[in-house]
Amino acid sequence: MAKILVLYASRRGQTRKIAVRIAGVLAGRSQALEIVDADHQAVPVDIAGFDLVVIAAPIIAGGYPRSIVRFVRRHREELERVRSVFVSVGLAVASRTSDGRAQSLVVVEKFVKKTGFRPGRIELVAGALPYSKYDFVTRFVMRRIAAKEGGDTDTSRDYEYTDWAAVDRFARDLAPAGALDASAPVPPRVNSGAPGGTHDFQ
Repeated sequence: MAKILVLYASRRGQTRKIAVRIAGVLAGRSQALEIVDADHQAVPVDIAGFDLVVIAAPIIAGGYPRSIVRFVRRHREELERVRSVFVSVGLAVASRTSDGRAQSLVVVEKFVKKTGFRPGRIELVAGALPYSKYDFVTRFVMRRIAAKEGGDTDTSRDYEYTDWAAVDRFARDLAPAGALDASAPVPPRVNSGAPGGTHDFQ
């Protein structure tokens, strides 16, 4: 049976929800699966022992959390020998005024250059705008960004933009037969069925 690692970092909980959703779909297809919070749990040392590694991270100030960068740098060689997927969580693709998908891919490419890790597949997923979880300064900044991008600016409520149906389709696509074939490569492509982007505190 194939062994899968779903590794994530999250700041306000949305990336964790997305990682758990992906893990749930894969686990429901009889996978031997491990889900790890890179910031609060010990990360498995033997990455080469997994058949598929899914890494989910939010875009924060034009980059990704240090825990994710450290993990990828430390295990880059092992990751090159297994099937790998990178899930970038953000808001910009939901923009009504600019090409957020292109903005997101710029951040992903910076991550690739910085770490030397080129995942077999990249998925862009929209996160959330949880105004109630922000401090005053962050709420003010995020409201201004949202206004610029034609987004939601009512700070009395929270907004979730994740397309869960698209996330489910993406996860099922990783194991379409109900039991992952460890010998089958993950198609090297970039998807944006669920919006994602660059300005995010997920």
